[in-house]
Amino acid sequence: MALSKVMSFQKSTPEEIAACAALVSRTEQEIERLVAEGKKVHLIWDVDHVLVSGRSDDVFAALGYDVPKYFAFEERLAFECMSDGPWARLARRCGEKTRHQSQDIVTARSSFLSLRVMMWLLMNGYIDIRWQLFVGHQSKAESYRIILKSFERDPDVHVFMVDDGAKHVEAFKQVAAELGMSDRTVGILSPQIRQYDEAEIKREAEAVLGYAGDKPAFITVRDRVLGEDNGRYLTVTPDPFQSIRRALLSEHMDLHKEATVEQHRKTLEAFSDDVTPGQPKTVEHLFFLHELLRSPG
Repeated sequence: MALSKVMSFQKSTPEEIAACAALVSRTEQEIERLVAEGKKVHLIWDVDHVLVSGRSDDVFAALGYDVPKYFAFEERLAFECMSDGPWARLARRCGEKTRHQSQDIVTARSSFLSLRVMMWLLMNGYIDIRWQLFVGHQSKAESYRIILKSFERDPDVHVFMVDDGAKHVEAFKQVAAELGMSDRTVGILSPQIRQYDEAEIKREAEAVLGYAGDKPAFITVRDRVLGEDNGRYLTVTPDPFQSIRRALLSEHMDLHKEATVEQHRKTLEAFSDDVTPGQPKTVEHLFFLHELLRSPG
């Protein structure tokens, strides 16, 4: 599969990683100061390159911003938890005594791309998020407006917003100014930190989209030249939506069987003694008898 020449990047340098870590630390210290003064703090997060790594964004570029291919890539990784970004640790600490009390997500992800965000939140022991706003190609400005207006009447609330896009940070600052909240809002432009290089991202896209099986599989991303594993192991699901439907329907049916059997247990157990003496009275067996009794004729 030929990939685009649009993208070009390198792994972040130790200096770049340290500078980003310092920015996170300074933000934490400012939040601690405000909380110590009796203020309430709310954070607004972008997702890619902020809460999670920028791998997905970089794959999108590697695919030449081909939306159908990108959706196929993300859908196949629906059950693969995204790697943490530089701000993930702070998001997990929401609600701690010296940290921020609440947080929202505003991201350009939408449609089924939002599923990976929800999976990341759930698979991390559930990170407490108030609102998840998936805006797609729309401006984030109106989402910022909705969030800021929810705190407009409480002057003790300070709001921090973190995004890797300069235009989004400027939009946030503009909305805050329009609402007269500039003195208690902070827009933070987060640098894009990469723990991988361009070649690795291209190999990952090729491995995921090139998987030809029809069942979920655990695959490795291999170096195209040397044939060596590069340490990336991914769960690829060719038809994730069918897998989700199957899992949900199975859970629903199990609950239905248990509830039905409990409701009619005495009658079903007596019937079992008559027609299948000695058969263990499992939920499956009793539900089978229930359905047999309900069958016409």
